[in-house]
Amino acid sequence: MTEKKCTPCPTCQGKKIIEGVCEVSSEWRGTKDEQSDDTQCTPDQTCPTCKGKGYEE
Repeated sequence: MTEKKCTPCPTCQGKKIIEGVCEVSSEWRGTKDEQSDDTQCTPDQTCPTCKGKGYEE
């Protein structure tokens, strides 16, 4: 019986999800009266290359 070799997914490095990225920019900051919101983040997402398995078949 041959064992199937699984290599870690190169896109997500075997983590199954791609973590969101946060960026901070003073351009997004509101006026002094508003609450300052100068950080925008992308959500975590399931890796599209390995479909959330963490490895390539």
